[in-house]
Amino acid sequence: GEVVGQTVRLRFDPQDKAVDYRVYVLPKSGEITGGTIKNATYRCAGDYEIPRPALEDAEQEQSGTFRTRINSAVDGFKRVTSDAQLGYVATSPAADRIPVYALGDSAPDSDNVDCYHMRWPESRVKKYTTSEAERTKLLAQHWRDDGIAFYALKSGAAGATVVSLANSSENSPLYVTPGPEYDQRKSGGALEEAFSIDSAALPGLEPLMRVHYEQGCGRGHDELVAGVARFNKAYKQGTQPVAALHWSGLTEETTLVVEALDDLCPFQGIFSPMPRPAQTIGTIDYPAFLTADAMRATSPSGELFLGGQGAATATPHAVARACIKVAPTAPAATEWHYDGQVETYTAEVSTGFQSWSVSSPTFDVNLYAAETNEWGIGSAFGELRTTLADWAADTGGKMRIAPKTPAALVDDSFLHATMEVDIVSSDRRYPQMLISDQSTPIQDNLAKGGTVVVQTRGGNTSPTRAEIQFCDHRVWEVNDQCPSWDLYTLNDGKDFLSPYPEMNGLGGVDRTVLFDVYASTKRVYLYTNGIQYGCVDLPAGKLAAGKATVTFGDVLYHSGVDLGPAVPIMPWYLFHMAHMQTETSRHFSNLAFTTKVAAPSWDETRTPCVGADKIHETN
Repeated sequence: GEVVGQTVRLRFDPQDKAVDYRVYVLPKSGEITGGTIKNATYRCAGDYEIPRPALEDAEQEQSGTFRTRINSAVDGFKRVTSDAQLGYVATSPAADRIPVYALGDSAPDSDNVDCYHMRWPESRVKKYTTSEAERTKLLAQHWRDDGIAFYALKSGAAGATVVSLANSSENSPLYVTPGPEYDQRKSGGALEEAFSIDSAALPGLEPLMRVHYEQGCGRGHDELVAGVARFNKAYKQGTQPVAALHWSGLTEETTLVVEALDDLCPFQGIFSPMPRPAQTIGTIDYPAFLTADAMRATSPSGELFLGGQGAATATPHAVARACIKVAPTAPAATEWHYDGQVETYTAEVSTGFQSWSVSSPTFDVNLYAAETNEWGIGSAFGELRTTLADWAADTGGKMRIAPKTPAALVDDSFLHATMEVDIVSSDRRYPQMLISDQSTPIQDNLAKGGTVVVQTRGGNTSPTRAEIQFCDHRVWEVNDQCPSWDLYTLNDGKDFLSPYPEMNGLGGVDRTVLFDVYASTKRVYLYTNGIQYGCVDLPAGKLAAGKATVTFGDVLYHSGVDLGPAVPIMPWYLFHMAHMQTETSRHFSNLAFTTKVAAPSWDETRTPCVGADKIHETN
């Protein structure tokens, strides 16, 4: 687990039989009755809401560009399902094992650049290597660091099976073991020994599985993963369980229980710190917004399931369990910091048509094109929680949350701002951070100055990605985006793909991503979960030095046609389609900023900064 302030992000080996995962505080003696924990609070992982490839030779959905294969022809050889398992590997280190590193190719044809919506961590062409020297060389050539994929046997170990690398006729890396495919590939050219694996299922080992990715707009490859759960995700994508959990509001050392479950956690309603009754407006039936107590009341034992996506009657049981002890970390010294402190908000004040403002001791909050009594903001579970519905499910709904503490922009140092938030996004719903040389409310003052916009967007017509936009004395709207930079296909004399983390691997309704933004009047750096994502040079003289504002927010535009029902080629937002079609909900933590800090230790050999002249209109 990684702890930042009062929030912990947990990742773990996915379990073969798990349908969902949850985390909760270790109960005290006497709190468990009949297999339930009275008044327990669970944080549940739920499913990914990401595209799915065509399987084998099935008809490709409209705008699809990938298909995965385990039981069909791959470059002239007919694979069968049993060929998907190559042998056995470990997922933890041991004295007789060496790490196998996965590295994502940086060549422009190694992943989906601009062919509609499909892209996943698994879709990038991979090289699997045990060589530290080769790993270092490839990283210097901008290859993506996907870490240790698994642990293999040392070369020459007894009972080992050698996995070899072959290249297809289309230069797609293929991994084979001795047998008919190996023989056919060998007859077509030399094979390269890659690493050794166990041939037998020994205790503690996982099957090494192979899925072939075939790309319509570039090269394919064999993706190697350890275990059946990772195999199911790599092969099917779509609504597979998220193998990551989130806990917030840590105030002391705490033992957390992490469980793999045989069913999805129940969906108990839309949580909101400001309750709202169900209502029908026009032709739209809006569900109720519920407090934690109201959600607990749906369970006989008072159990609360945050992030639940299953049937209301679901009673998931653990199929595996582990405990972890965590403690909050002291926040770094900052000029302003908010991590879920409970505060009181004023009554709403109308500021225009379907627009309102409220405030707390910490924030000024402005809403635009919001549906009447279909929004909320407040603190709960050590986070800032928000809900929002756009007016008539057909407008540009926006929530802007601005700290009352002013920031500052300077020429020769940086404003460092952070935001931790869940990032399930589409082309019409996503979280944002805005850094501006104008005062609040920033949405009303955009045309008066310069504003940097950082947001995650995509999923419908393009892969989800993080963007850096710049608004130069102009308004911003969801259908009138400010110019941005291409952070994915970079250029240092030749094009290559960025090594940044793939956003479609970081989603989940109760999972968060930490954004670190460093902004001066000349340059912006963006990190996600502490990893370099993108760097841009700003147009000269367009972002003014002096007093500045940092604003956090959420966007929901034309929700009535978002996600899939009116666009049947994109039916992968199943949870939101069923329960939150016309609403968006976010949870924020680790909101902070500090002015006049030094530039971060950015490695431009890995991720070069994109020049100001490369800014372009945003689709």
